Amino acid sequence: MQSGGAEVNLGFQGGRCGGSPFGARPGGVGRAAPVEVPAAAERCEALLQETLDAVEPPLVWRAGAPSEGVRLPRPGRESEPCWYVGRGRDVLTVVSLPRRAELAGAVERHWRRRGWTIAGLGGGPARPGVSAATGDGFRLALRFGELGEVRLLAGSSAAACAGYAPPVLPAVCCPYWSAVGW
Repeated sequence: MQSGGAEVNLGFQGGRCGGSPFGARPGGVGRAAPVEVPAAAERCEALLQETLDAVEPPLVWRAGAPSEGVRLPRPGRESEPCWYVGRGRDVLTVVSLPRRAELAGAVERHWRRRGWTIAGLGGGPARPGVSAATGDGFRLALRFGELGEVRLLAGSSAAACAGYAPPVLPAVCCPYWSAVGW
C-alpha cells in the first residue's frame, strides 16, 4: 500500500488513482463505479486470453487468484475511491533460460501489433519482462520470477500489476519452451 492512503481489497495491495494511463478507467476518469467491476474483470480476462492465444507453441497455464477492491484517497486529498480489478495467469510450462527472452519478445510483438503502448522492458536475460498499456486504460505485464515462474497479469483502473500471491513453480515440460539449446 502506498503511504498516506488506505486500501480495501481482495487479493493484493497496491495501486494508484489517476495521473497515469494505468490509473485511468475507460472514459479517462480514474474512478470506476462498482457496477463497472464485472465489465473490467471480463476485459482483463479477454486481454489475458488474447495474449496467451498469440504465443506459439501454446503454454500450459492456470488462472491466478483474482483481485478487486477499492483504493481509498490519501488523507487531505479531495478525491473519490478508485475501484480496481486484477486478473492473472500462472504459466505452468517450464520456460528455459534461453527461451525466456523469446517468450517476452513474442508477447511484446503481439502487444505492439495491437497498438498498445509498451510501458517497460527489461529485467535481464534471466528475468526478462514487458509491460504495456492499452488504449482504454488497462495494463498488462509479463514477469519472470526468481525461481523461473512466469506470470501474465492484467489490471484495470488503479490496479497494481504486481501479483503478490506466492509463486507457482512451473512443472510442465515442452519440447520447445523447455529446451535448453537453440
